[in-house]
Amino acid sequence: MREASARRAAEMVRVGLVAYVEQQIEQDIALGRLPRNGRLASERVMAHWYGVSRGTVREALRRLAARGLVVQHPGRQARAVALDETLTLENLGLALHAARSEEGRRLLEGFFSLKRQVLVELLADCCANASESEIGRLESVCYALWDAARWHPGERCAQLEFELLRLAAQVAARPGHLLLIQSLQRAFRGIEARLLPFMGGEVLGQWARCAMHALSERDMQALQHQLPLLLKACDARVLDSFAPRPRMHASPETSLPEASMSASAQEGALEVIPCVTKRGLDCPTKPDGEELRPSIALSLMSSEPGCERVEGSAVDAAAGSPSDGRDDSSPEEGLQSASLSTCSCGLPLSCQLPVVAGASTAKSNSSLCENCVAQCDVPCGTDPASV
Repeated sequence: MREASARRAAEMVRVGLVAYVEQQIEQDIALGRLPRNGRLASERVMAHWYGVSRGTVREALRRLAARGLVVQHPGRQARAVALDETLTLENLGLALHAARSEEGRRLLEGFFSLKRQVLVELLADCCANASESEIGRLESVCYALWDAARWHPGERCAQLEFELLRLAAQVAARPGHLLLIQSLQRAFRGIEARLLPFMGGEVLGQWARCAMHALSERDMQALQHQLPLLLKACDARVLDSFAPRPRMHASPETSLPEASMSASAQEGALEVIPCVTKRGLDCPTKPDGEELRPSIALSLMSSEPGCERVEGSAVDAAAGSPSDGRDDSSPEEGLQSASLSTCSCGLPLSCQLPVVAGASTAKSNSSLCENCVAQCDVPCGTDPASV
């Protein structure tokens, strides 16, 4: 309770008593806290609520009536006007008193879009028709805005933005735009307390620097095409900070079946055709456990990802076939060469024991792969007859 009272007292000191009461009544109107008939409490009751005098409440009601938010009749209590009838450009803050809703974001987007259009149109007119001295004044404001974006973000940046707008309207001799800029500034004053913390930074400095260089070089193309994009990026940053859009996340139920299917498919593929390791420890087998033929094992090795790839030229070279890939031998000779160029386990040869004439040992006629050599207990070059 004490903290709330301290905050209220600090706010009253900051904006003034009349402005504070005006903001509180405006907030009650925007959030629908009044009765259906729109009747406000008496001046005496509101003075008790806010801890101020009746004269302060009376002045706050007069300001609200001047803005069209309240209707006053002599001898009767004031009545609030319906929100849809009072929502104008200057009363934009009414729609932003509620929580940061999507409707408030759309209204704020319209406000920024109108401000961008006015600024680009006026600067383009000045670039085409203003004198050198007038261009120099506009450049000075742009430079001050660029500097404030780095060192004094917030209120100083907002002041210089509207100063640039007013100066551009004066240089371009657009009195109607001056009235529009005044309405834009009044609208901003109603929402500045919520937007100032997000104003400034590098994105604001970028468009200020772009406008300064374009005016200096009288680059109409940059003012009409590059500047609007930078302004929009700056406004989008403020909008996303003030009222971020809700992000759509993918439903876990939709992603889990796909993940499980892919995992099961991969496991099934590994069960049907296991990958031949780089060292050649296991030979691919069929589902029933029957060993595959050497030619099929070689093709699986060359096509399976992550495994040792055996080039056809190496097999052909080991079998003694021509380098151009043509095979003039008979099928029997092909089978014989394939058997001589592959191990009994189906892998390519890495070592071949010498064949001795007349040897009866089976090992003397066998050719071994790298794995089988590692497991062989007979040194290479040993006479098989002595084994």
